[in-house]
Amino acid sequence: MNLKALKFCRFKGQPNEWAVEGRPKEGNFEQWLTLDNVNLIVGKNASGKSRTINAIRHIADLLSSDVKLSVLNTLGYGTAEYSLKFTDENESIDYYINFAEGKITDETLTVNGVEKLNRSLGKLWYEGANDFLDFQTDDGVLAVSKRDKKQHSFFEKLYFWGKNLSHYRFGDQLGKNAYLRDLDAIKDDDEVDLKDGHEVTEAFIRGKRLFPDSFSNGIIADMKAISYDIKDIDAKPLKNFPITGYGLTVKENELDDITDQREMSQGMFRVLSLLIQLNYSLLSVAPSCILIDDIGEGLDFDRSKTLINLIIQKVSGSSVQVIMTTNDRFVMNEVPLEYWSVIQRVSKKSLFYNHRNSKATFEDFKYTGLSNFDFLSSEFYIDNAED
Repeated sequence: MNLKALKFCRFKGQPNEWAVEGRPKEGNFEQWLTLDNVNLIVGKNASGKSRTINAIRHIADLLSSDVKLSVLNTLGYGTAEYSLKFTDENESIDYYINFAEGKITDETLTVNGVEKLNRSLGKLWYEGANDFLDFQTDDGVLAVSKRDKKQHSFFEKLYFWGKNLSHYRFGDQLGKNAYLRDLDAIKDDDEVDLKDGHEVTEAFIRGKRLFPDSFSNGIIADMKAISYDIKDIDAKPLKNFPITGYGLTVKENELDDITDQREMSQGMFRVLSLLIQLNYSLLSVAPSCILIDDIGEGLDFDRSKTLINLIIQKVSGSSVQVIMTTNDRFVMNEVPLEYWSVIQRVSKKSLFYNHRNSKATFEDFKYTGLSNFDFLSSEFYIDNAED
């Protein structure tokens, strides 16, 4: 299931209001930000790139019950309004939720245009009864968190989308400082949490067990494509570690000894961690959304470019959706504009321009002879947007 469109507003009507929307049409705001299978969010500093990624992560945490609304409220994110459109094969799911100071004021869900939940009316569809029944839950609890697989199967897809979403802050550790005490403690039926990228060793072990032939070979081939020439990857005891700890190791062709994750450069480990978890998602055919903030951070230009092209190639046509952000002009110049969503920051809003809502503008720019970065820096996407 893919997230196809969203509108988001935090602290609506308050001095610190901030919204995510698509390009305004004929002067009218509150348009949908549409998304595709592969998305690269670009924009000037402080335009809202990371905040948009975080907003998507927050709703995923709520839908999966990984985080309670009361916790988000404590962190300062307890007032927001989400409108989301999902597609899954021939099914469309529209979900809306509005909450203020950790209390839900409205929540609705429709499937193919047919309403299944209306929280304001206290109505929830029960499949066994083939009818709406009255329901009531705490005002700090999402209705989806009370799902019943038999009675409310329409909630399951929202839950699994939220549960399978991954969020990688490329400038962070991505599991480099996380070790295992016992490899045998990982059971075949254990769930691997890919949400933050910290359980990368667990993901590798599970992937190697589930896909013994293709998993490791695919990662090795991907690493070689990004000029990390390795011939083996494994999970072994860390060298010169004060206690027994297991982590990722690679055998580089030009070195006699293995290199464990403590010895790897941060850039090499970030790429390895991301590719392990991307290949795991693709091979397990788990419909998922991968958020990557500051893609390529800490890598040289050639490796950043190759990594992004590899991600696009692997994800295209799959069940995995990728939403990336970058502030690197060299990376922007290498990623085709068809994948771009460009942010214009105006008062209280981040407005998104992309090939879907400004097709003529994006197509016209191809004939200017300018670089992709000029599309952003010259604000061509604003000045030439069609009515």
